[in-house]
Amino acid sequence: MTEYFKEKKRILCVIGSGDQILNALTFFPEKIVGFDISVFPKFFLKLKLAGIMSLSRDEFIEFFFDVNYNSNEDFYDDIFFYKIFPYLDEQSKNFWGFLFEYNEWYDIYNSPLFSSEVVIVKRALEQNVYLKEEKYKELKEIIPKVKIDFIVADIINTQIENDFDLIYLSNIMQYENVWKYKEKVKELTRNRKTEVLTYVFGEIDRVLEFFNDTKTVGINFNKNGILIHK
Repeated sequence: MTEYFKEKKRILCVIGSGDQILNALTFFPEKIVGFDISVFPKFFLKLKLAGIMSLSRDEFIEFFFDVNYNSNEDFYDDIFFYKIFPYLDEQSKNFWGFLFEYNEWYDIYNSPLFSSEVVIVKRALEQNVYLKEEKYKELKEIIPKVKIDFIVADIINTQIENDFDLIYLSNIMQYENVWKYKEKVKELTRNRKTEVLTYVFGEIDRVLEFFNDTKTVGINFNKNGILIHK
């Protein structure tokens, strides 16, 4: 998915696990806005941003992606968090400080507050360009220079300014009313420079049929279930 961030200067991106925003940052956009329906993904992303600034690449991978395999290594999790803590903003310090005071990292990570998707290390390394050694080093320089704004809202029912080159909606279509989603895509692509990127799992032909009418913006499509609305 990371190739779609190339040459995009103004990006609106779902937060989720935070990885897509971190991948987008490796292309040094001028503006990036993260959105999610819950405030908790914002805090998780801020933890990852602080983690990149404070941890080595190997430490970062162990802390964020080996957590389900190192559940007994609570002592080391605390050491990593103490390294990360000074790099958090005040609000994030309060949030994460409270959670770590009363909970183990394994329980926090697997709680309903955050993404429930299990990502093994091998898959994370394959999918995320920011975890490559050189890109990870570059991010330490990029993060302080790129301001990230946040929207905590249901994006389908929120008015969005139309000055983005790329709007990455992930697979939220599968959690929303599809008719509302379709109308939102039309709204977001009124600016001819804007591309809306989403993807689907299964029943791809039905999704294409739903969008491919004369009243819907054009679609580029590939076999991985990725739709680009233009």
